Amino acid sequence: MSKSVYDRGLLKPADIARLQRVFDEACLRRAARPDSPEAREIALTLLALHNAGMVDEEMLTDAVGFRRLEPKSA
Repeated sequence: MSKSVYDRGLLKPADIARLQRVFDEACLRRAARPDSPEAREIALTLLALHNAGMVDEEMLTDAVGFRRLEPKSA
């Protein structure tokens, strides 16, 4: 019998909802458009952190929600 998607380690609906909330908040805090390269980096980082076991929404937000400092022009 084949395994369900949940048994194969894929994201559950609650995981997806949590990651979406964190992604949206991080993009807002970092002033990143959701389709930008920075947003892609946020999404990949979120997935990596989640896969490593970080599932607390506040911890995820703290990890990816920081605002990057813009480099000073000379």
